[in-house]
Amino acid sequence: MIILTGPSASGKTATCLYLEKHYGIKKVVTHTTRAIRVNEIDGVDYHFVSKEEFEKMVNNNEFIEHVTYNGNYYGTSKAEVKDDKCCTLDFNGALTYYNLHDPKIVIFYLYCDVDTRSQRMKDRGDSLNKVEERIVGDVKSFKVDEKIEKIFDYRIDTSKYPLEEVAKIIYDKYFEILKKRK
Repeated sequence: MIILTGPSASGKTATCLYLEKHYGIKKVVTHTTRAIRVNEIDGVDYHFVSKEEFEKMVNNNEFIEHVTYNGNYYGTSKAEVKDDKCCTLDFNGALTYYNLHDPKIVIFYLYCDVDTRSQRMKDRGDSLNKVEERIVGDVKSFKVDEKIEKIFDYRIDTSKYPLEEVAKIIYDKYFEILKKRK
């Protein structure tokens, strides 16, 4: 399983979708309580649920991991976790998978400069207030320290490569790392 982590608009979702379309690595569809964005599809981009429904799933132990991010709940259901899938997570979610000590899980850290991230968020229709909120929130949420640094199998600056190259690097590194772990 490929785990992609990194700040808002670092390219996680776009990379997952590219991997699915061009390499057959299916995107894990996580659950969220955030509002659906223009052009998103329930069951494809996320499973959009109410806070009450999400809390019920938590109580029923249906998630591998779940977090609150920017005032919304996000979680990966146990039913979605399979080999040759891709999942986008925050650091806490990635740390949960790291702590499973499953050699089939490979964690990538995607990052890029603030200007690129801001422009990507504007391009996808986020309001200026939402962009500023995410940039400020990500400073705390995506601070790389010694505890977090150890979980990454590979880091990639997504502002240095076009999407198709980012996806190819991740795809190739994924299988290279899996081969070394056997």
